[in-house]
Amino acid sequence: MPLTHKEVTEEFKGRVIRLFKINDVVVYENGGVCSVEDIGTPDFVSGDDVYYTLKPVFDKGGTIYVKVQNDNHVIRPVISRKEATEYLDRIASIKPMYSRNDKQRDKDFKEALKSCECEKWISMLKGILEEKNRRLAAGKKLNMSDDRNMQKVGKLLTSEYAVVLKMSFDDTRQMLEGALE
Repeated sequence: MPLTHKEVTEEFKGRVIRLFKINDVVVYENGGVCSVEDIGTPDFVSGDDVYYTLKPVFDKGGTIYVKVQNDNHVIRPVISRKEATEYLDRIASIKPMYSRNDKQRDKDFKEALKSCECEKWISMLKGILEEKNRRLAAGKKLNMSDDRNMQKVGKLLTSEYAVVLKMSFDDTRQMLEGALE
C-alpha cells in the first residue's frame, strides 16, 4: 500500500527519518541546490518506494529523483543566512585542502564533495585556488582534474550562497571570489 504524504513526513517503513517538504530548498550531493517539487512514487517506478522529485535551482534542464529512504546519498537543507555570513567571516582561517599526492587529493576531494559540508567545500576551493596561483606563478596551468573540481565546488558554493543571500548567481560568484582572495 503506498504511503500518503502525511505518513511520509512522519515515518517510513517503521523508521522515523528527516524529511523535507514540497518547496523546501535542499543541497543534494549529485545535483547541487535543488527545490523539492514533489514527494511520492513517480509513474515510471513500480513498487511503493517514495521519492523526492528535485529540480536544480540554477540548472533548469533536469529533474532528479531520490529515494526518501536512502542512506547512501547526502541531502540536507541549505545553510541559514547566519551560517553563510559566519563562514564568510572566518574564510581566512579555514585551512586549504590540497594534497600533493594525486590519488589522495582525488580521494579527499571526492569525500568533500559528497559530504555536502560548506566548510569542506570552502577548504577544497581554497586549496585548489592556492595551487592554481602557484602554478600560474611558475608559468603552468592547473591540471584538468583540479580545474574540473574547482568548477564543480565553485558552482556548489555559489549556488547555495546565491539562494541563501538572495543574490544573483554572478554577484554571488564575485562576492565569493573577493572573499577568497
